[in-house]
Amino acid sequence: MEFDVLITGGDVVDGSGGPRQRLDVGISGHRIAAVDRLEGSRAGRMIYARGLAVAPGFVDVHVHSELARLGGVDQFAGVLDGVTTELMSPDGFSWAPLSQDRLGEVKDYLQVFYGDPDIGWDWTSVAGYLSMFRGRIPNHLVPQAPHLAIKVAAMGWKPGPPSDEEARAMQAHLVEWLEAGAVGMAAGLEYQPGALSELGELVDLCRLVADAGGVYAPHQRGYWSRLASGCRESFEIGRRSGVKVHISHLAMDDAAAGLVEEAQASDVNVSFDMYPYSAACTHLLMMLPEWAQAGGYQASIERLASQSERRALRDETAARIAERGDITLSSVEAGEELEGRSLGRLADEAGKEDVDFLFDLLAGHAGRALAIYHWPDSLDGEAILKRTIAHPLYVGSTDGIYVGSRPHRRGFGTFARIVGEQVRGGTLTLEQAVRKVTGAPAERFALEDRGIIKEGMAADITVFDPEALADRSTWENPRVPPSGIAHVLVEGEAVVSDGRATGALPGRIVGRS
Repeated sequence: MEFDVLITGGDVVDGSGGPRQRLDVGISGHRIAAVDRLEGSRAGRMIYARGLAVAPGFVDVHVHSELARLGGVDQFAGVLDGVTTELMSPDGFSWAPLSQDRLGEVKDYLQVFYGDPDIGWDWTSVAGYLSMFRGRIPNHLVPQAPHLAIKVAAMGWKPGPPSDEEARAMQAHLVEWLEAGAVGMAAGLEYQPGALSELGELVDLCRLVADAGGVYAPHQRGYWSRLASGCRESFEIGRRSGVKVHISHLAMDDAAAGLVEEAQASDVNVSFDMYPYSAACTHLLMMLPEWAQAGGYQASIERLASQSERRALRDETAARIAERGDITLSSVEAGEELEGRSLGRLADEAGKEDVDFLFDLLAGHAGRALAIYHWPDSLDGEAILKRTIAHPLYVGSTDGIYVGSRPHRRGFGTFARIVGEQVRGGTLTLEQAVRKVTGAPAERFALEDRGIIKEGMAADITVFDPEALADRSTWENPRVPPSGIAHVLVEGEAVVSDGRATGALPGRIVGRS
């Protein structure tokens, strides 16, 4: 037999959860043509994989990557960690479909997470936005309907339930995304304007998602001290609408485990993801109480300029800061010298309370500051992460954010940790780990032609050394790719060869199967 690519001599871990097998994989064009003992076969390119695992390309279900994959220093960060498919619009973040005025407002709000790349910013439709990625990305991007953009397009940033006309507009925008192949709807209920949304609005939208066979993926309204209310709202949306619920970045402690069991007992179809680090990352504006974030980015900045407003929100903000562990600045607009430094230490040096330093920092840098929130010492982070990753409903994600000089490490070493370090540490078998980052997320989000190595499937493949696969990033130097990733193919084309990015850009928009 003759193939375009032949991967020979490796241990195929096919993504189904079944035991690895010593098999060869033949690829013709963009598809897997044979998985068998293929001695004597010829190919235009041979990949000798003896001693290596041959797995489906990893699927990242929650990552803020789409603009970073268009170019720049982090364009190949995903494929260097073995990732061939990434879901778009995490937390409901996106920029379509929006009028030019509204696009400018959303761009300002999300700039802290995505920067301000020179990409034109001139589309108004979903199709126009998605067309921008054609021929420009190394791995695939999968649309999710973004609740933030859908809501802003229909009713701006105002509180209260949508009018009948606004509700119809939101539903029409959601349908536009679903017809473009969106696998569901993502929402950010601790961000604006999602934080202003009432239950009925979300249920009505999720009925449309359920009718399309899609998934509702919320950054829910509460975690940790507000976990019960956040989970119960997510599950109530699932019960009322019939939608499948996938909770973003949920850590599995006793409380979370009990809530998930409660949901399953009431027939809610639930899953969740989490990155394997005991530190979160989001914008510093998140430390303000919800009422002070209302109205969008510009409204928050105006409040910070008012001393009376600061006094009104000081106690609540201080309490929110106290809930966190060490807060380290990751990205500060026009303040790179502050990046990598502790908020508490900077406040001490300035002779200020943490809350007052935070107000001044946000006011002095246009509110555009991103922070890493290390879990407090009172939590056994390692034990919680092991329990999270081992949970049967868990799938892997990075929640990677690619701005600033000190981005969170999760955008660079997550899958090496899950499939390498957590396997060697005994949390999972190799077959279980691969399943959680390939077959399981592909099945959950209806990507039916990938996630499994078998004849006829898309030739998205990651070849790695299970013993060497390890996260090499550090908090001081996060932009370091992992060790152990040997080859990555995206629909048969090499995007990583012998551990190095090739520069190839075969990725495309991959919609719901």
